[in-house]
Amino acid sequence: MKTYRHRNRNALVLIATCLFLSGYVVNQAMSFDAHSGRAVVAGPASVRPVNGEAHLIIHRIANLGNRLIVDLRIDGAPVASIAYGRTYEGILSPGRHVISVLATPNARWKTPWKMTLDAQNGRTYNFTAVDGGSGHLILTGG
Repeated sequence: MKTYRHRNRNALVLIATCLFLSGYVVNQAMSFDAHSGRAVVAGPASVRPVNGEAHLIIHRIANLGNRLIVDLRIDGAPVASIAYGRTYEGILSPGRHVISVLATPNARWKTPWKMTLDAQNGRTYNFTAVDGGSGHLILTGG
């Protein structure tokens, strides 16, 4: 009788773990664009701007290490956590936006690096998150 209960418990733990991990993978692959109220895919899929919106692409280079996550915020709202080997693709409404990045989980500097971007209709903005020296992440490109 104990063996049967033990097997049932192990099966339930395995099922719960699989469900949790499948939800985690979906959450990592999707991010929310706070400006348009739409979910966008973060990865190799193509996100096409509509209605004159701008296309934003942020690559995370591999030499940052596999434990560092790029915490991306647009206009102060959390947008994505870009892990090793991932790229964020999203859309921006035309106009001025503040884009910030911060190395997580254990950032040397607790203040994110920020830049202002004047997004224009139909343009694609392509950046790469790199180590700017002294522990700060910066975005290069444009």
